[in-house]
Amino acid sequence: MSNTLYLVTGAAGFLGGHVCRQLIARGDKVRAFALPGDKAIKFIPEGVEVIEGNLCSIEDVEKFFTVPEGTETVCLHIASVVTVTPDYSPLVMNVNVGGTKNILHVMKKHPECKKLVYCSSTGAIPEEKKGRKMREVIYYDEDQTVGCYSRSKAIASQAVLDAANIEGLNACIVLPSGILGPEDPAIGETTGTVIEILKGAMPMGMDGSFNLCDVRDLAAGCIGAADFGKKGESYILANEEVSFKDFVKLICDESGCKPIKTFLPLGIAYKLAAMMEKQAAKTGKEPLMTTFSVYNLDKNNSFDYSKAQREIGYKTRPYKETIKDEIAWLKANGHI
Repeated sequence: MSNTLYLVTGAAGFLGGHVCRQLIARGDKVRAFALPGDKAIKFIPEGVEVIEGNLCSIEDVEKFFTVPEGTETVCLHIASVVTVTPDYSPLVMNVNVGGTKNILHVMKKHPECKKLVYCSSTGAIPEEKKGRKMREVIYYDEDQTVGCYSRSKAIASQAVLDAANIEGLNACIVLPSGILGPEDPAIGETTGTVIEILKGAMPMGMDGSFNLCDVRDLAAGCIGAADFGKKGESYILANEEVSFKDFVKLICDESGCKPIKTFLPLGIAYKLAAMMEKQAAKTGKEPLMTTFSVYNLDKNNSFDYSKAQREIGYKTRPYKETIKDEIAWLKANGHI
């Protein structure tokens, strides 16, 4: 398959950049799709062909898919707009849903494109009661999701499943939980939180938990889906659930930074966040804490990722190793 060109959207992002690096490292040819003038284009790995364009433009997506005769392609659609508020956002819907539908529309006209891997989110899966591990679903119900981002991912995921199951398109879905790890040059939300903890800039934490994967394992999972994923199937890429307290302790043990002594019970955190949101609405400033961010720590964050292990060779490393590597990278790059 030496004449396969991998088409990667979101290549200027944290996960997309790692996907490109891993493909280049194994000797594959890669073409990246990035927004015109995106400052993060400079972080796209060397050796990757860059096509600038907008997912919301069918003409730009067509240009991205157009390749010389005799070339086969595989598309890894990683790009999306992430939002940390639950409110409806036209941009999130236009890019995450409209952009994905554009990819599906154009791919159908390009028989040389042999496969699509769509990067969704575990947020697209309906939440189960605590104590039950969530598994892959066969139908994505947007009304069973919480927040605009998760809703957009559920709609887009169902569009991909319909294209596979009804129209026969060779497409599968990966569902990452959270993302963590080294080489996040644009400093995303999780990396920013780790920096805050390391600098002692977080006065208190909260009870609750989250589920974060090493970005390198997620990238390998996306590529595993391209290699082995089955048409019309979904694969959860998750890790073991970790409490906020244990996560902070791992960071402190590794770095020797000042530990966080106070962790708010979630009931109090909800009340405090509601007060901060009211205050923010008056001042126009961003609240330090939102009820949605508290909910994300309060919800069930436990997933069964055994299907991805069995079928696409997904592996996940312990948090301790990821945190060690992330701190080393942050130090080496002057972020801490």
